[in-house]
This record gives sequence, C-alpha cells and structure tokens, in this order.
Amino acid sequence: MEENRETAPVKKPSSISRTSYIISHTFTVLLASLMFAVSLNMFFVPCEIVIGGATGIATVLNILFNTPVGVMIILINVPLVLVNWYIFGFKFVMKTIIGIAASSVITDLLAFLPPLTDDALVAAAIGGVCMGAGLGIFFSKGYTTGGTDLISCLLKRKFPNFSNATFIFIVDMIVVIASSIVMRDYKFVFYSLVAILSATVTIDLVIGGINKAMLAIIITDKADEVSQMILKELDRGTTLLHGKGGFTHKDKQVIMCVVTKGQIYELKKRVNLISPESFMILTSAAEVRGMGFETETL
Repeated sequence: MEENRETAPVKKPSSISRTSYIISHTFTVLLASLMFAVSLNMFFVPCEIVIGGATGIATVLNILFNTPVGVMIILINVPLVLVNWYIFGFKFVMKTIIGIAASSVITDLLAFLPPLTDDALVAAAIGGVCMGAGLGIFFSKGYTTGGTDLISCLLKRKFPNFSNATFIFIVDMIVVIASSIVMRDYKFVFYSLVAILSATVTIDLVIGGINKAMLAIIITDKADEVSQMILKELDRGTTLLHGKGGFTHKDKQVIMCVVTKGQIYELKKRVNLISPESFMILTSAAEVRGMGFETETL
C-alpha cells in the first residue's frame, strides 16, 4: 500500500489490445502517407522542387525520364535497407520498410492528383508543410521513410560525435545542389531550401513543439536494465541518481536522460516493456549542450 501512495498513486496501465494497436498504427501510416503523397503530387513534382534524400532523387528522375516517383523511392532505398538490416538487425528497419512501402505506393496511386498552384514559392511553402506533417506523423509512431535517415545511421557509426540531424542536412543539400546542376536550373535551390525549412519546422511542431529535446526522469526498480536499453537501443547517455521516497523513506533508483522528440515513442514503449510499474516524467529541454546534441564554442 505504501508503494502505491509513494507514486501518488499510479494505476498500472492496461495493455492495449492487439487489434487496437494495429488499427491505430494503420491509420497513422495511411494518414502520413496521404500527406506525403499530396506534397509530392500536388506541389513538388509539378513545380520541379527537389527536397533532398531518396525522395529528391526520385523527383529528379521523374522530371527527366517520367519514372514513377514511388517506385524509384523504393528502388533507391532497397540497398540502404539491406545494409542497415545487416548491421543493426531486422527490428531496426522493420518500421522503415513499412513507411517506405506505404508512402511510395500511395504516392504512385495518387499520381493523378492535379497541381494546386504553378507558383514555385507557394508550392515550396505549402508542400513543405504537407511533407513535414506527414513525416511528423510517421516519426511520432516510430516510422521513417528511409533515405537520408538510413544514411545518417550508417555515417553516425563512423562519426559518432556528429548528430543525425547534421548528416541528414548535409546529404539533403548534396542532393539538392547536384539536382540543380543536372537540371541546369539553379534558381530552384532557393525553392528547395524554402521547402526543406518549411518541412523541418512542421515536423517539430507535429512531434510536439519547437524544442528539439526532451528531458526524461524515470523512477524504476530496474534502473540498470532501463539504462542499458537507453544506451544501446536509443544511443543516448544516462545519469543514475540516488533518491529516497518522501512517504516511505525507501531508497529509489532514478534515471535522468535527454532524448530527441523523435525518440520519445520508442523510449516510452521500451521502458514500459522492461518496467511497466515505473514512474516517468517528460518535459521539454529549452537548451541541451554536449555530445549528440548541438554544441557551441563560447
């Protein structure tokens, strides 16, 4: 009884039925894929706007050779998925495979959608919002659409001091600049930057606000197991603190860590699997400095 009162009191969460889980994730994938397809078919492709990554390469191929965007996204991602599968295991790429397949297939199925504007700047801004909303919905449930996400995971193994966001930005800009050279139209670099910025801001807002990091404080009796999971599965550092319950005066194990917003879903799911009785506090971190997050020389 004392332990229940100590956590003020917290009921053990009821497990979600498999059917509800499948319905929830299916709706998420379909909605995100729809937003992804709308951004490409109604804004980016008609106005020849390239946003980087596998999607950007597929867009260029469509412009030059009229190849299906979705099919090309899948073909470009196949070797990346296989390499990540070999290095990190099937669980790591499972949701990525689902995200790639769903977004690509729906993009080609909705290729008949008409363009909404012939103004490239408007298309870049609105298309970026649609793309960001779709990707944000994907990320909120742990899915990705591959491309630069997979490349960044591989590069991070070689250069661990750089963040995934840095690698994604570099790869996207290489694709954008290379595309402008191939198409010999440099003014579209500007429109691509507008689209990327618009999508990035929207992703942050959809996932949960303008802050890029979340502070997690976890009180659990399985601190060692949870800490190892965070270190190995999420690639984030942890700090173990010693606490004492104010009501029971019993010793408590406390884990403090900082994760990105895109990792929140995986953190909650994995902590619940290891220690369903744990008590977790999540709050936005206004600023984070150190390895894995933005650093600045003062």
